[in-house]
Amino acid sequence: MHGHNQTALLERLSMTKDGVLIVDDEENMCRILSQLLTRDGYTVYAAGNAHDALKLFRQHDVVLVITDLVMPGVNGLILLSKLKEIDPSIPVIMVTAYGTVDTAVEAMKKGAYDYVLKPFDNDELLFAVRKAISSNKYRRSKLYRSTPGNLLIGSSEKIAHVYEMIDKIADSMGTVLIYGETGTGKELVAREIHNRSTRSDGPFISVNCAALPDTLLESELFGYEKGAFTGAINSKPGRFELAGGGTIFLDEIGDMSILMQTKVLRVLQDKTITRLGGTKSRKVDVRITAATNKNIESACKESTFRQDLYYRINVLNLTIPPLREHKEDILDIAEYFVEYYCKRDDRPMKRLSAESSTHLLAYDWPGNVRELENAIERAVVLSTQDEIKPEDLGLQTRIQDPKNSLKDSIRSTTAEIEKQAILNALKQSKGNRSKAAKILGISRRTIINKIKLYNISSAEKCE
Repeated sequence: MHGHNQTALLERLSMTKDGVLIVDDEENMCRILSQLLTRDGYTVYAAGNAHDALKLFRQHDVVLVITDLVMPGVNGLILLSKLKEIDPSIPVIMVTAYGTVDTAVEAMKKGAYDYVLKPFDNDELLFAVRKAISSNKYRRSKLYRSTPGNLLIGSSEKIAHVYEMIDKIADSMGTVLIYGETGTGKELVAREIHNRSTRSDGPFISVNCAALPDTLLESELFGYEKGAFTGAINSKPGRFELAGGGTIFLDEIGDMSILMQTKVLRVLQDKTITRLGGTKSRKVDVRITAATNKNIESACKESTFRQDLYYRINVLNLTIPPLREHKEDILDIAEYFVEYYCKRDDRPMKRLSAESSTHLLAYDWPGNVRELENAIERAVVLSTQDEIKPEDLGLQTRIQDPKNSLKDSIRSTTAEIEKQAILNALKQSKGNRSKAAKILGISRRTIINKIKLYNISSAEKCE
């Protein structure tokens, strides 16, 4: 990577300035970082300890945290975990001395975005800052914030099938390709496959292939040697090396350029990488999982995706259904997030009103579970009563008349048929939901969700 190309990339990435929080117990280091970032146009907040840092983080709009790793009291690792509890998507850059580089790598395995060694070159630090902010803006704009739950929520047959596939895939060493729309939980599934695998003791390293241009993605994946570009005053391992003994997750691999696809294919074939600016091949021991919201087969036909790479990554695959295809899970998911955000913000427990439930079920959720999560978080914050009203959700303007499209009309007709079948079964069982579920060949949990979905009243059950 040439120096002038690097500079041009950084300038493009830094056009929009944001809030950066600096945490360091050394006043001089805080001052140096503050001056550097302020001069580059960022709004800077500085704290000398973790307690003050968390207070500032809650008070201000911060898109990146830069923290020293070694601090008295609460160190950078503990601060990292506390920040991730508040906002799982916040990128955190660790600044550390060479002697603690192993701990810095450990911090990355626990969710830090990057680390910078002291003494650092100003360009090197700004490179890391802009790269982190660029990546996170993409994640936020695409509703990529990590769900706080353990995995996918729901009891529908489609979600049960996803779990079955995870169980089958986890123990294999095969490469996995996960299909799913934005916000369906692809990274959660990839992480769960890792957690259930024989590599669960190793790191899980995630890279978003759509968030960065090629030259930045290359240094991210393969690392770089000292002097590889202006500002690279230290050598640094890439994500493939950091994932050694564990799993690397290549998110949105369908957006990767042909050039980068070729480089990733070489890793799959040879199990080696070469750092940017280097000549030495390094062995890597990683399992690759990938995810996409694109049709890769079509991309292969259009020559925008390498067919040989597709065959390599599509050894095992699973598809996560969009939320509109398992609407019976919506209320369970919504109630989970209501409880989570009430507890997180230390608010009195709230509940969804009947009208709110109807609104949630009427909406198609193009952003899937992430969009639902954001709507519930908004509602928990804005609602002034113990019951969440439709206006708190902010969905009214987005809910369309079901007659507006043929697709919705078909869905509406299907729903009516399904509702009638449930009513007939309930009538036959004299309102006993367990017996009705057996008649229909579905689980009791599913029929309870369907009763909520179609607002079937007690009177209707026995008519």
